[in-house]
Amino acid sequence: MTLKYEILKRLVKAVNIKKMWTGMSTEELLENRRKQNAKNRIPDLKDEAFDISRIEIMGCPVLKLIHKKKADKANLFLIGGGMISAPRPGSIKKALRFAKETGLDVFVPYYPLCTDYPLTRAYEMIHETYRVILQNYKAENISVLGTSSGGNLALGMVPYINDGHGDTPMPGYIMAISPGTCVDTDEEWQRMLELDKKDVAIPAQYMKTAVEVMRHGDDSVPEYMIWLQKGDFTNCPKTTFIYGSDETLYACAPSFEAAMKKYKVDYKMIVGEGMFHCYPVFPICREGKEGWKMMIQLMKDNT
Repeated sequence: MTLKYEILKRLVKAVNIKKMWTGMSTEELLENRRKQNAKNRIPDLKDEAFDISRIEIMGCPVLKLIHKKKADKANLFLIGGGMISAPRPGSIKKALRFAKETGLDVFVPYYPLCTDYPLTRAYEMIHETYRVILQNYKAENISVLGTSSGGNLALGMVPYINDGHGDTPMPGYIMAISPGTCVDTDEEWQRMLELDKKDVAIPAQYMKTAVEVMRHGDDSVPEYMIWLQKGDFTNCPKTTFIYGSDETLYACAPSFEAAMKKYKVDYKMIVGEGMFHCYPVFPICREGKEGWKMMIQLMKDNT
């Protein structure tokens, strides 16, 4: 590991980002995030190579980053935040960089959060966003990229389509970076507790709290939305998983692999040795920059 990476990791640990997710009741956590989200603003992006606009789907904004030089391929870009934090301006700027470097038109939904709704609302809105994209692009030319809880939503599009939405074609490719899902077995929980000692960002305990957060008082939320490894991945397109070996969410990677094998999915599991949560979208140190380049190349190769 580079010295810059080690310093970055120690700084993050010293700031104790983990405390943002624990140490309070579920309602206190949600109220804290509501206040933070209220301060968040959608950045006013400008780029001479793009037509940048905003539409609304189910009352939620969706940013459209469309190349002025016509592209026939698109990406649904799902930014994570534990299902309770809205995309930050910095993440939106990375989405524009991603659009530039891949040549894809990019759609970024500000999906409904579990601060105010059960997780079913986010799935419904993302599905509707995907159907809007389908009006102008072929399904096989649409990729989905999700980070953290956005990775859950990206992968979750497959069981959602299989759960009564069979009239919607599957996208052409899915990339899930550090996909967040709750632990389903004691084996997963024990792995997560071990990884918790290394993770500087996401505490294992939040993945217990997240069950209550994602239900948001609604016990009818389908199991696969909370425990995605239990989903029906029939007809799942080619999929790439990217984890850091030192993150709590990596505990569920074996369960995802088992699901992919069960449904005969063409998948690839990439693990950055010693790396942190969502490292490819934090191109700060050399390791993160290499992860970003890998992510871009994989998207180009598979779309």
